[in-house]
Amino acid sequence: MSTRARIGVQLESGEIESVYVWRDGMPDYLGAILCSHYNTLAKATELVERGNIIDIETTVEKCNFEQGSAATDTAPKTHMTFAAYRREREADIDYKYIFRNGAWEYREIGA
Repeated sequence: MSTRARIGVQLESGEIESVYVWRDGMPDYLGAILCSHYNTLAKATELVERGNIIDIETTVEKCNFEQGSAATDTAPKTHMTFAAYRREREADIDYKYIFRNGAWEYREIGA
């Protein structure tokens, strides 16, 4: 079974853009890659702008992004505030990550 996650980036406007991550959402994998390879606002934004992620890798070019279809919505989701991002519940999400104030944070859902 896959560990699902959502990663978001807080924009200068205060809004959060976020995407769904299909696999390997644990902090020791996804969190480590985000902190090591997507540790600036520009890099984090570039990653999220591409849409939902199936497999995250050390560069955007190597990542496997979900392909859009009529049945799926793969584009980033917009949350008006940080509080709205934190409050939103998705049944299959185990972790939520956010890049804000120059660093990544995460929260285990249900903890």
